[in-house]
Amino acid sequence: MNTGQMLLALGALMLLSSMVLRFNRTVLTSDEVMYNSKFNVLAASLCTSLIDEAKSKAFDEKTDGAAISDITKLSPDLKTDGGENPKDNSTFNDFDDYNGYIRTDLTSIPGEVFYLTCKVNYVETTTAIKTTTSKQWNKLITVTVMSPSMKDSVQISSVYSYWYFR
Repeated sequence: MNTGQMLLALGALMLLSSMVLRFNRTVLTSDEVMYNSKFNVLAASLCTSLIDEAKSKAFDEKTDGAAISDITKLSPDLKTDGGENPKDNSTFNDFDDYNGYIRTDLTSIPGEVFYLTCKVNYVETTTAIKTTTSKQWNKLITVTVMSPSMKDSVQISSVYSYWYFR
């Protein structure tokens, strides 16, 4: 084998190795995108499940058994009430008990940990975007899911309104 053939063989090996590296990088990138998508879909599902769970409860402690038509009769604080454990959602009886609630999910994907946090605020009747501290007939829940395996957190909000009929 002369020098020219040796240089051609060396060039071919360099070209082949660069193509293999590029292919491996593409495969790894697509796997990363696939895992991120899987985690984000699961996080959105966890958010939605927790929101649905909260919406299955009464609007307020005062509406958990009787209808009210006077906004001043709503509970003054958006938090758990007496007899409710802020770490145990099975003791919750109304929507605003989820304010400050934190859940750790270990069961969705074996070996992965998801942290869910909830925030509940009153929102103005005219716009469901602006939060307020005054009592309103609308409450906004914001659920955030984080995981060390995810690049970004997933956050979903939903408005829960109270309706009464005369």
